[in-house]
Amino acid sequence: PEILFVETEAINRPYYIPNDPQYNQQWFLDQIKADEAWDLWDPLNGDLPGHPDVLLASVDTGVDWDHPDLRNSIWNNLGEDLNGNGQTIIQSGNSWILDPGDVNGIDDDGNGFIDDLIGWDLSGTIGIPDNNPTPKPNVNTGGTWAHGTHVAGLLNVTTDNNTGISSTAFNCRVMCVKSSVEEDNPEVLITDGYDGILYAAKAGYYAGSFAIINCSWGSNQFSVTGQTTIEVAHDQYNAVIVAAGGNGDDEGWGDDYSEHYPSSYEHVVSVAPLGQNDSWGHWATYHESIDISAPGEGIRSTKIGTQYVNWSGSSMASPIVASTIGLLKSLQPDWGNDQIATMVIETADPVLYQVNSELYLQGNLGKGRVDVLSALTTPLLPKITFVDLDIFLPDGEDNDIQAGETAYISMILWNEDDWGDAVDVVLYLDSETAGISISNQEVYLGDIPSGEIGINFEMPFFVEFAAWMDEGQAEFTLDITSYHTETMIYQNSIQFTVDVYEIPPLMGDVNWDGLINISDVVLIVQIILAGGQADEDTMEVADLDGNQVINLLDIVNLINIILGE
Repeated sequence: PEILFVETEAINRPYYIPNDPQYNQQWFLDQIKADEAWDLWDPLNGDLPGHPDVLLASVDTGVDWDHPDLRNSIWNNLGEDLNGNGQTIIQSGNSWILDPGDVNGIDDDGNGFIDDLIGWDLSGTIGIPDNNPTPKPNVNTGGTWAHGTHVAGLLNVTTDNNTGISSTAFNCRVMCVKSSVEEDNPEVLITDGYDGILYAAKAGYYAGSFAIINCSWGSNQFSVTGQTTIEVAHDQYNAVIVAAGGNGDDEGWGDDYSEHYPSSYEHVVSVAPLGQNDSWGHWATYHESIDISAPGEGIRSTKIGTQYVNWSGSSMASPIVASTIGLLKSLQPDWGNDQIATMVIETADPVLYQVNSELYLQGNLGKGRVDVLSALTTPLLPKITFVDLDIFLPDGEDNDIQAGETAYISMILWNEDDWGDAVDVVLYLDSETAGISISNQEVYLGDIPSGEIGINFEMPFFVEFAAWMDEGQAEFTLDITSYHTETMIYQNSIQFTVDVYEIPPLMGDVNWDGLINISDVVLIVQIILAGGQADEDTMEVADLDGNQVINLLDIVNLINIILGE
């Protein structure tokens, strides 16, 4: 009786801050809650966030992999480690070089590329590929040729090394992929970007993992080849492709509503850039194909040489999301590419739509701003797919829905294997087809565990089809909601159709009043007196013996129907 109340005690801990001296110049890390997510590990005691088996590919203008803040984060392709020393780049004086003991002119790991020790240069100097994906030499260290190095730093610089800056992925590895021909100067182009995507996907797959591939480039031109390359990388090699959504109007007029590729392709995580406090800067591309937004203004990262630079662009927002995907993959190594990408997108913070209330932006900046902590702490969502319908017609003689009937419709749904459990599933059925009436639009289905089927047999939808409906297909939308956690709701919408048939004619009902009586006999007599011919609809119900002529036998048959014989 002396106890007034009981409650759980919070576990309070300091948020971990890396010792990188320029950490405080990276405003975006706090904005996306990367520092809070790192506390899921124990860095002070050597349990570092991220994992070196997670590969983040910079498919870009090349990477200065000798940068002091990058050299220890570069992927070493141990499948090409010929001399067995556990590394494919080694220190030589104050620099790092490709390990000459691993160069043998043979594709040792079987991924289709010879001596690709840390990545690949798809473009070379004049289009001839080689195994050194460094930017063009003797260029402006902070110019466009540094673009891929800046991206690589955001993907994963070496964090907590008393040098430079920090990265969200913390302890993952950077795969270097150069896709720019050096002869293109002064304009630096991504000439072999899709080949770079395919290389990164294959290299990650053959390394026993999969690659998270960043593409901070693009155009407004769709291509079948581009989409096909993405599908191969995603489906065959299990890669995650992340791409910049675009920097607005190419003419410099401000933000722009448009598609952008590769970011608008299927199986690509498309990223739009934000300023501080989730503000929209009115200079980038917005579109319904955008999946997520991330900080993209004044973003500090590595440049060619030993220094750092602040840049703005969707090119900076994209690798921040890719780095988040890498950190989540480190925490959940058994999750596949679709699961990892889905969780980062679906856990984004929609607060950006409160901050930026312009109507034209609503729904065109993705699910929200990337939230690293939420992505890492939210249980795996379900993935509910439509299997089939179960239709019961209480007054019907068959399973065909006819105008004027009422159908009891149950949904057969499958929560796919290897996804999360669906909790408290609610179904809502709607239709815009004229003549459809649903008396109980919302039903509670309950839980659907991962890998199991859910069917609303006990509470089917009662759907009435008006008698005047024409034959055809009725369209329906099924909204599925699962209350996954207190703050996370899983939602999915499924469209389907059912066939509706007209009410078959009632034989002998010559006046089409739904009854067979003496009035119909009188009408048949009149038809016989007029020559025994009638229009198609009347002939269908009055020609009871089917001889294509209305005569006395039809009257006899009709009287027998009336008499119940």
